[in-house]
Amino acid sequence: MEQRRRFIKKIGFIATAALTSSNVFAIPVNNQSTKKLRFGLISDLHHLQFGQDEVPRLKSFMDEVVKTKPDFIIQCGDFCRAQKSDGIMAEWNRFHGPKYHVLGNHDMDLCSKETIMKFWDMPKRYYSFDQGGYHFVVMDRNFLKKDDGTLVDYNTSNWGPLPAPKRSFTDKEQLNWLKEDLAAAKFPVVVFMHQPVFLSDYFDEIGNADEILKIFDQANFIAKKRGSIARVTAVFMGHDHDDRYGERNGVHYFIVNSASYVYQGHAHFYNESLFAFVTLDPKGKMTVEGRSTTYRTGTPEDIQITFPSKISDRDLIL
Repeated sequence: MEQRRRFIKKIGFIATAALTSSNVFAIPVNNQSTKKLRFGLISDLHHLQFGQDEVPRLKSFMDEVVKTKPDFIIQCGDFCRAQKSDGIMAEWNRFHGPKYHVLGNHDMDLCSKETIMKFWDMPKRYYSFDQGGYHFVVMDRNFLKKDDGTLVDYNTSNWGPLPAPKRSFTDKEQLNWLKEDLAAAKFPVVVFMHQPVFLSDYFDEIGNADEILKIFDQANFIAKKRGSIARVTAVFMGHDHDDRYGERNGVHYFIVNSASYVYQGHAHFYNESLFAFVTLDPKGKMTVEGRSTTYRTGTPEDIQITFPSKISDRDLIL
């Protein structure tokens, strides 16, 4: 991972200041809904990846979830393995409202997609649902591209030895479904995925991100032409263990920081868990309530870390 960490230098991936300064959130006013919708979001918990027990870290999130009762919760990948994770699932299931999963690459470190999905009680690897006047889409970007162009599921760390350009692909079946799903949407659309399609500085590990971005662009062009509110408005992503926000063609993208650590030479763990609660207002507003913490091993200057130990608060308005 350290070799992939680079400063943002490529055209098409931004000037950081420009991305972080905007406060415009182009979510269409949703006159079909009268209530605000609030969901809890956590990403990259990485339970037991380095032998560490992350049940207490998840408990911090779940305590807040149980206390505040959001409309649903979702984890954005790299959550836990199917082995020795019963404590994680016991915490997760303390919330009796809707709960959703996104597949991350490390979730298949020791097993197949089917195995971890069964452990999580996750019926489909990609899917969508409507709630509170919004349409939510969950994607699976965990495919490898073979030399002959065919795609293969991530399975038992088979992605690890391969070079970055062969990782983080999305299969054609899912892309076709995505086009149809967005065309049929009746409400503003929010997308969740693990590996980013935008903002990432892992330039070689974006797979067929361009195909996904093109689908978002086309769906929004058609929706705008029809005067429909059913446009892709926000995309939440994990994987990079960073805190980023940016806008591209009217869609607002968020890289959600890891709940647990940043990797630079080795894992630098946070003292407290990072997670967020997101509120969607039918008047065309979004609020992100993030968290800030410190590193266990010292200040960023001491350990020469340039990545923020936080998920930023954001108030985004139409």
